[in-house]
Amino acid sequence: MQHIFAIIAATGALTMPQTGIATNAPVAVSTCSVSDFLNTASVAEFGLTTPYRMLQLSFANTDDVVATQVTFDVMRDGSHTMVTDRGRFSKGVSIERLFDGNTGSYGDGAASCTVAAVTFADGRHWTAPGGPATTAATLR
Repeated sequence: MQHIFAIIAATGALTMPQTGIATNAPVAVSTCSVSDFLNTASVAEFGLTTPYRMLQLSFANTDDVVATQVTFDVMRDGSHTMVTDRGRFSKGVSIERLFDGNTGSYGDGAASCTVAAVTFADGRHWTAPGGPATTAATLR
């Protein structure tokens, strides 16, 4: 009798739709660039040219549910910086942000941004598994 219940339970689990596995990040990044700006006032006053770095990031939520927090892994010249944006991000709306140099240290060279984690208004969380370069993830 115990074996019959185990078989019924296993069969039921196999016939249930498998939810919770997302194959793509629920947020799409369209722009990721780091620019160095020079403050000419500091040059005249102190005689030094220190660049002020700004991260330009554009993204859109591709999920049907409003996202409330999106964390990005920004990589430039081997340096990783985590940047988090909070708000109410509806599906398909392009979000454009500028983050100043105080959010992290960006190295030299071209920048790349990957979605590391997303929190949704309904309480779900999406996290990229194993690192920022992978696209499959678990939705919980």
